[in-house]
Amino acid sequence: MQNQKLIPIHVGLLGHIDAGKTAIARSLSEIISTAGLDKHPQSKKRGITIDIGFTFFPLENYMITLVDAPGHANLIKNVFSSVNIIDIALLIIDAAEGPQVQTGEHLIILDLLKISRIIVVINKIDLITARELEILKNKIKILLESTRFKNSHEIHEVSAKNNIGFDGLKIKLYDNIKQLSIQRDINSTLKFLIDHHFKKKGFGTILTGTVLSGKVSIGEKITILPINIECKVRSIQKSMISTDKIEAGDRCGIAVNIGESSQIYRGCFATNDVSYYSLSSIFEVEIKENVLFTKDCNFGQSVNVNLGMMSLMGRIFPYYNSEFNEQNIKVAYSLKSLKKKKYKAILMLEKPYYINAKDIFLLSRLDLSPKSLRIMGIACIKEIIKAPIHLYKEKIKVGFIKNPNYSNSSMIVEGLSKSRIGAQSIIGQILENPFGEIISVFGQKGNVEVSYSKELNAHIEIGEKVYLKLYKRINIEYSRSYDKIIN
Repeated sequence: MQNQKLIPIHVGLLGHIDAGKTAIARSLSEIISTAGLDKHPQSKKRGITIDIGFTFFPLENYMITLVDAPGHANLIKNVFSSVNIIDIALLIIDAAEGPQVQTGEHLIILDLLKISRIIVVINKIDLITARELEILKNKIKILLESTRFKNSHEIHEVSAKNNIGFDGLKIKLYDNIKQLSIQRDINSTLKFLIDHHFKKKGFGTILTGTVLSGKVSIGEKITILPINIECKVRSIQKSMISTDKIEAGDRCGIAVNIGESSQIYRGCFATNDVSYYSLSSIFEVEIKENVLFTKDCNFGQSVNVNLGMMSLMGRIFPYYNSEFNEQNIKVAYSLKSLKKKKYKAILMLEKPYYINAKDIFLLSRLDLSPKSLRIMGIACIKEIIKAPIHLYKEKIKVGFIKNPNYSNSSMIVEGLSKSRIGAQSIIGQILENPFGEIISVFGQKGNVEVSYSKELNAHIEIGEKVYLKLYKRINIEYSRSYDKIIN
């Protein structure tokens, strides 16, 4: 039972494919889970990590969970999932190859999801000279210069092949963990992220995962979302040892009484209070783009959206707020020319998911080449929307003054509309300064009478341009194309 008293810490192992993450996990670990050290059949067949792996070892007063993430470019979604459950990271770099594209992507993910500290582990030091090692260290320091880890990282060298440097790595890891300021949300609603599940005779269905918040004990009821299956906790194991309860921070397995477990998938989570979450696919968000991401965000841009273990497709609809007819409206626009890195948007998911307003979405563009930077940024929720939503498209109409002296305080303007019916639809609208309100239709050809102040009379000339800003309502739909409307 001694392991039950250790403080749980989750350490991510990230880095480019073949950097040696799993070999390092093997050198450090003492307890191997059912999903540890590339036990997945495809991992053995292909010789690479394809899924998240979990192994454990005690370190002083801590129980370390190593979360081994795949390094292959096509498996980046599993990296998203792993970073959502870790407290600190080991960023593994191949000494002979140096930092690669996926090294940079993993570093940005750690930065965006606010992991506070990392240890850069240079593996395979048996392949390079001391001089080459010093050059590599300088490259790494330059790489970290523009990240939150500029002053919160250490560099350590190992050789997993020759089992060199691991005692020192454990010392550095322990020193860095002591500097973490981790506040586990024990008293909140339970959120247990499920990463694997399987049947076990005599136990029922085993759910393995990480408790992000709250706590649960044997005998209590939980609900698995988004599939809405209610079940009872039959038994619990933590670090391969049975226990009566678990709480925020614990990596564990839960046995539940589910008759059919085939509906469960990675992205499901268990809770003891469904009302804490809202089922929706539409959100008002503030997007903060990664400064190194260079692609334009079009109106209606398709993106990959990650939250916890869930990965979905979504679309982004940027907008800004404006006043129109004494109402605050959301005006659609494209970021092609503005190059903003922080902006408001509507985020629409391909299907509804259970969300809490505190959740943060990680956005990426996995349609891009893995040789380019694909990590777009994060989206913070401002409002969860249940009903369909609409934005407005701004349109500027240009007219010309036909008669500047129609009356003492009005003029006749042509060109704002092509017909009398169209002219009637813009009565009451205000022209852009310094002119006034459209007060009536004049004639049958779409001309209008516009009011203005007497002080302007001397400055108005025939043929002078006037401008009318209008807003057309646009309904936002997931399957609709907006290329010709906004972009």
